[in-house]
Amino acid sequence: MGNALVVSVLYIVVAVSLTVWLASTLYRNGLELLRERDDQQPLLAQATSRLLVIGFSLFTLGYAFLLLRISGEMTGVVALQFLIQRLGILLVSLGLIHLLNTLIFLRFRRSRSEEEADDRTDRRSPRQRGTQPSDDPPSEQARQRRGDR
Repeated sequence: MGNALVVSVLYIVVAVSLTVWLASTLYRNGLELLRERDDQQPLLAQATSRLLVIGFSLFTLGYAFLLLRISGEMTGVVALQFLIQRLGILLVSLGLIHLLNTLIFLRFRRSRSEEEADDRTDRRSPRQRGTQPSDDPPSEQARQRRGDR
């Protein structure tokens, strides 16, 4: 069990280290995007970022540990090939998961940009917009156009 144990320990150390590093990067950069999105509610931005990081970490570590299946004794070369293959699969998976989280953050940001564009449109006079005046507040008009009612 000598080589298998060494490979297992190395794999776990690398998997946990990569997950912690990516999770902290996701938290820092994602928090900035969420703060931009929810500038009036910084605590909500922090909480959302933490929840996404927790989900990322749990999913990634669970997947990493599921990849680690060693059966029987391995020679040194086989153990090294096994470690490289598993780490390669893990890195590709981490890249895909990180991309998914980045897309989620960007979607949050895009929805904020759309809301701001709607609010800017609502601030124009009815004559500038080519519409009839409404008694509804601008944010209510924006929701009606989007169909959020």
